[in-house]
Amino acid sequence: MKLNRTLVGLLTVVAVFLPALGSASLHSHSAYERESLKPFFLRVQGGQISKDRAAALVKKRFGGKILAISESKKKGRAVYRVKGLSAKSQVYVVFVDKQSGNISR
Repeated sequence: MKLNRTLVGLLTVVAVFLPALGSASLHSHSAYERESLKPFFLRVQGGQISKDRAAALVKKRFGGKILAISESKKKGRAVYRVKGLSAKSQVYVVFVDKQSGNISR
């Protein structure tokens, strides 16, 4: 009797969490595919690019590692200042426009 209750409890937990795990992995996979199709600059409709998205754009374009990212202004526009380390161990700094996603030096 105790074994049956334990088995029912285990099956209930599996039945509740299994669909959530499956949908999460499918959702993240489809998001990954969409990201690979976007160009290096990104037009955002009605919003701004997040710090994570700006870092991902720079890493995809220049490779290496992202060392730091901060908010700044350049020519009156809101930008992210992204500091990175290239594969050849050279430090670089680029700016990502918050509205358009354009990358500039």
